[in-house]
Amino acid sequence: MTMLPQLNTLQQVQTENEITEYLSVFKDISQAQFVLWLMRDQEIATLKVDSTLGIDHPVGKYPQILAWGWNQSATEVVKNKLQLEEFAHWVQEPVHNLLNLPVLHHELPLGIIQVANFNDASHQSTLEKLAQIMGNYITIQQQLMDSNRWASRLQQLLEFIGTISSSLDPDQILRMLLEQVSLLLDAEACSLFLIDPYSGEAILHLSSRTDRRLVENYRIPQGKGLIQHVIASGETLVVNDVQNDRRHFNGVDVLSNFHTRSVLAVALVANRIELGRQRGSTQGRIIGGLEILNKMNGGFTKMDIALAEIFASQVATIRQTAQIYNQMDDLMMQLLTSLMHAVDAKDPYTKDHSKCVSDYAAAIGLEMGLPAEDINQLRLGGLLHDVGKIGIPDDILKKTDKLTREEFQEIYRHPQIGYKIVENVNFHSRDVLKAIIEHHERLDGSGYPLGLRDNEISMIGRIMAVADSFHAMISDRPYRLALSHEKAFDELSKYSGVQYDERCVQALKNAY
Repeated sequence: MTMLPQLNTLQQVQTENEITEYLSVFKDISQAQFVLWLMRDQEIATLKVDSTLGIDHPVGKYPQILAWGWNQSATEVVKNKLQLEEFAHWVQEPVHNLLNLPVLHHELPLGIIQVANFNDASHQSTLEKLAQIMGNYITIQQQLMDSNRWASRLQQLLEFIGTISSSLDPDQILRMLLEQVSLLLDAEACSLFLIDPYSGEAILHLSSRTDRRLVENYRIPQGKGLIQHVIASGETLVVNDVQNDRRHFNGVDVLSNFHTRSVLAVALVANRIELGRQRGSTQGRIIGGLEILNKMNGGFTKMDIALAEIFASQVATIRQTAQIYNQMDDLMMQLLTSLMHAVDAKDPYTKDHSKCVSDYAAAIGLEMGLPAEDINQLRLGGLLHDVGKIGIPDDILKKTDKLTREEFQEIYRHPQIGYKIVENVNFHSRDVLKAIIEHHERLDGSGYPLGLRDNEISMIGRIMAVADSFHAMISDRPYRLALSHEKAFDELSKYSGVQYDERCVQALKNAY
């Protein structure tokens, strides 16, 4: 498995080195004795010492008595004698003057640069500009680390998806899914509840907890507990401190000596399914609920909720359809589609892009008479071709102004990032990987990231290039409005045989 978490470690080291360089510039410009960078903890709205320069000894935790610096949003030269004495006592250094420079990003306070014992106060505007640049840098680095973390989670999920099709036991698949939810959401456990249609009780059907044999089949009475509230209302519920919520039912905790601190609960909604061949349909209804217990670090986030709802949807579908169908291919495709919607949502101009490229690629393959297995690979490759964009900062993807050269280079990395995420997933063929790494390659060698040309580009790569380019042309972009279908086909024809495979272009025209 590719060790994507190492990217964050490397990124963190690089960021720490850059922060030290920033502090050095602050110190030199102001001719100060020492400089501190205090980062704001957004969850508890306090400051913590991140870096220092010019102090030979470690400083302690930022004290409550210095709370006058916490919510600062404007540059301030501290003149209050008592405050200077309090600061000096904390840093254990004589302090005769102090300059506080807020570090912001879009008016959101990230922290404060404190410049102490400075000899030159004439460059305050320069220091303020430097603080602004530092704020932008810190935000981009945090976005990169967040992207790497989610890329790692997505990689784990995709590798899991590659294993479930080999199992035909629904409960085995669901148990694996619960364990995966716990890992991806950094939670202690995940439990699946099903409704008893006769009594209305919520039955703890499966759990990823270590004591699952003790708690499975436990029944929670109707109207009791957070899970019954979710089942009754259909709403997603987040409680980061269950001890202060009267709806919490501790029956399972008492039985197993387990301590529940926080809960993310999602209803399992089984959608209406048409069975086909005049066999009728299943009715849409709530069949149970999913509880994710005890977030390891902090509270549950919006991304946790989004992932939990995706998982809950798939759990409900698996539970509902496993008794009817003896294969999981459709469910895997649904899950990948849901995940790629989340990736596409990073860029407001690419809504449903992955699904459309998947459909166009499959249509090209069908028109060319490719076998069913190849069509399946085209569908998967189309869904996943832009998965690497999860590793590109949102500020770049959503930027409406002209991109810089460095920003273009960052975007050019997404095929390789996607390849790294998916390379260890068992899709029974390497074609999906080729779709990801080659969809921006061109026959004349003008593409990226590998600069392949002619026969070096696989058939799936050629098909994906046409499908991806066509949908990009007929979609709005920050720098232009969408082309008509006719003009898009004219553009493809113009470069047919030069950048695009003629057979693929013609097949898309015929299929459209």
